[in-house]
Amino acid sequence: MIERLTHPTPGELDALTALWEASVRATHDFLAPEDIPFFRRTVRRDALPGVKLYVIRENDNATGESGGFGGFGGFGGFGGFGGFTAFAGVAGDMLEMLFVAPAMRGKGLGRQLVEHAVRHSGVRRVDVNEQNPQAAGFYERLGFRTTGRDAADPSGKPYPILHMELGRAPHTGLVPIPDLQIDRIDIDFQQEVSDAEKDA
Repeated sequence: MIERLTHPTPGELDALTALWEASVRATHDFLAPEDIPFFRRTVRRDALPGVKLYVIRENDNATGESGGFGGFGGFGGFGGFGGFTAFAGVAGDMLEMLFVAPAMRGKGLGRQLVEHAVRHSGVRRVDVNEQNPQAAGFYERLGFRTTGRDAADPSGKPYPILHMELGRAPHTGLVPIPDLQIDRIDIDFQQEVSDAEKDA
């Protein structure tokens, strides 16, 4: 079950920050090692307190089973994340954050959070690191399309950002290529036969 975390405690913010860092280390291999502490401070101090937080806890994961990992790690609970397995942060119509504990990737938690944010918070936009094509592909499968690009991230670091919007086609003026797996047209081809071959 997705829960709105309306008044997170300092301990919960610390646990979500730890989950953020574990997720980033597992998926953002393009970041310079010295950048992670910089972003960690920003996430804990500014980003988490500045968004509406939606969380999934270990008892509410996609399999419906308890993680059963209570009591180990720096914050107790699942993997040391205070029982949190995934979270999203929303500001206005923007999905500002989406992170899943590394051990819970591929279980549909990210999709659940995005679909919840779209339905219940009116999310229409998300920014994605260009160097994280797996994330861009994830959002594309959910209906988001790239509408713009910045050469650097908001902090000025050299990590290009893709701006994506739900249901928007790219601003290229090009007609999208159909998905050949879905939009297949069956055509029977017949070999052309010359007059000489016909008479033979």
